[in-house]
Amino acid sequence: MRNFIKSFNGRAAVLVLATALVYGLCLNNLNLWSDEIYSVLMAKDSLPEMWQLLITEDSKPPLYYLYLKGILAVFPQTYEIWAAHFASFILLIGAQIFAITAIRRDFGDKIALWMTALLALMPCSLWLAFEVRTYMLSALLLLMALVYGLRLLETPKTVDFVKFGAVTVLALYSHYYCAIWLMFLYAGILLCLMCEKKFAAYGKKFFLTAGGAAVLFAPWLAVPLSTGGDISRFWYVSLDFVNMSPMFFLNPFEPEILQSLAFMATSLVTTAFSFVVWSGAFCLKTADCKIKRLYWFAVCTFLCSYLLLIGLSYGIRPMVTARYLKIFALVWYLAGAVLLAETKYLGRAFGALAVLLFGFSYADIREISFDRGYANAVHDIRAYIPKSDKLIALDNSNLFCEYYLPEYTCLATVGEFGEILRLPSILKHINRYSEEAAETTFALSIYNGVSQTKDCQTYHSVYRQGQKLNLCKIAKPVATKLLDDSLNLRLKKY
Repeated sequence: MRNFIKSFNGRAAVLVLATALVYGLCLNNLNLWSDEIYSVLMAKDSLPEMWQLLITEDSKPPLYYLYLKGILAVFPQTYEIWAAHFASFILLIGAQIFAITAIRRDFGDKIALWMTALLALMPCSLWLAFEVRTYMLSALLLLMALVYGLRLLETPKTVDFVKFGAVTVLALYSHYYCAIWLMFLYAGILLCLMCEKKFAAYGKKFFLTAGGAAVLFAPWLAVPLSTGGDISRFWYVSLDFVNMSPMFFLNPFEPEILQSLAFMATSLVTTAFSFVVWSGAFCLKTADCKIKRLYWFAVCTFLCSYLLLIGLSYGIRPMVTARYLKIFALVWYLAGAVLLAETKYLGRAFGALAVLLFGFSYADIREISFDRGYANAVHDIRAYIPKSDKLIALDNSNLFCEYYLPEYTCLATVGEFGEILRLPSILKHINRYSEEAAETTFALSIYNGVSQTKDCQTYHSVYRQGQKLNLCKIAKPVATKLLDDSLNLRLKKY
């Protein structure tokens, strides 16, 4: 038994099983914040309904919604929120399995084990593993694309080109940032094929792979280029988000997610890891050529993508947030895994630090998992507000209402700028917008208090700092104006 634990298989098994157990204890998550609710509602739509929304108001690639739809179909509706978080969690475990198989095959035991350990210990993993959005799926696909892509620079078989092409297409259909990163990956591989005099042997297959991926993605690319979607036209990302994007290198989660008092401890791990990654520029001079190539591809594809996105943000429109950069996290991990495997003392020092401080990051996620802010709001609304009463939903709280309170008539008020609303939930009760408002009406708001009244009950949630729920009483004149303005705007639009 002792020999097994000391072997690669034993260490890998311990890391994967420990991750599955420790992370699995957080799957009790009782919350879905606005974007996550949107994901679940999209996944529960029929395929024609999903398609219609994707080409008219969303325009995001469909792969994650289809994947989530498949996961939700496996579990009873009672466990729907659990299953939604499980969908990302199982991808993290899948990434560890990929590390101890494919990465081990190509780059050896040490890098594979370090990658598996980083997937468990890095604070960002605790975010990726439970967010009900595409980020974990996209991150895994980019990791696979990097590993399969670098195989083309060795003595690739036809199956290696097929794998690379297939993963490329899947990544393109998961997030638009993937297209930018893949552009740099393909350019780097092509440059190496030419410099290493392998282009004559593999150039034709390379271009067939790239061309095939482009052809398969082209039908979808027409969607954002032609429609843009409501969310794309009224893009919420501002230059403030762009300026905060370097937090990816320093902050374990988002600035918007509430941290415990141990925030500095969790930030230290991420900052230290960035130091580890950048050290590779100086510490890998004597490393094997294949290992150095892995490091430089991982760092340069990410850095070039980030710099191009920054340039586009200032030149065209803001499009970078620390949250979206998380899709590059596993590529970033792999660059660090190379350094930690190649430098004995640095690896030991960082490993001890990461293990020591992991508990602080974990405590943050555990607090989020068992937060009852939204659950308390749902309980009180059902207990004290008759179902015959109409609820007015401000900002994008109609998503909360649509998911958690489907038995209520929720009238979503809209403004001039890009709330996440979902057209079906708006049109469902649009004939009731013109009905006379009650003397006292209850309104829901997630981001802001309701103007002209302070008669609100606030349900705080640690899940997102900006996601506290306000349940407010508003007078008849205020309710009437909100509904009239919203109805007029909707009628103009549709």
